[in-house]
Amino acid sequence: PDGDWSSDVCSSDLISWLAIVWTQSATLAPLLAALHLTLHFTLMGRGWPEAAFVAGVVLFGLGLDQTLFYFGVFTVDGQPSLPPVWISCLWPVLATTCMHAFRGLANRIWLAVVFGGVGGAGSYIAGTNLSDVQFGSPTWGPWIIAALWMGLFPLLLTVARWYNSSGEGEHVKN
Repeated sequence: PDGDWSSDVCSSDLISWLAIVWTQSATLAPLLAALHLTLHFTLMGRGWPEAAFVAGVVLFGLGLDQTLFYFGVFTVDGQPSLPPVWISCLWPVLATTCMHAFRGLANRIWLAVVFGGVGGAGSYIAGTNLSDVQFGSPTWGPWIIAALWMGLFPLLLTVARWYNSSGEGEHVKN
């Protein structure tokens, strides 16, 4: 598709994120993530390179969530727990933003670092305020997440740019 979809992408990602967090449902969250992916790839997907990127981010995210819950960065109702299913459903939504809404940050590494720290921590803080997931340490948890996302977000954008350039001829550029 032609044109600038960035405002529509941001809106659909925010709506998907809020719907998944709001439902906190092991049944509805996967359906919402699947609907998000279907709409995304139908309207603006960039073919197999983006699909491979999204799959890789989801697998990485599942492992990261397990690690963060295992080490007590997050708890559920104050108790150690496995990550709820709905949290895992946020990863594909995030991954779809990397080649679209956030692609401009890939060449602005310091802005991506700041955005990752502030936006990453802010997203998790909002999620903990809207759900039964909590920081194991209300003081250190947000700082750990901010530090993690200061490195992770620029890395995701760099990898997305690489995947995007590897499939350059397979899609219409936005």
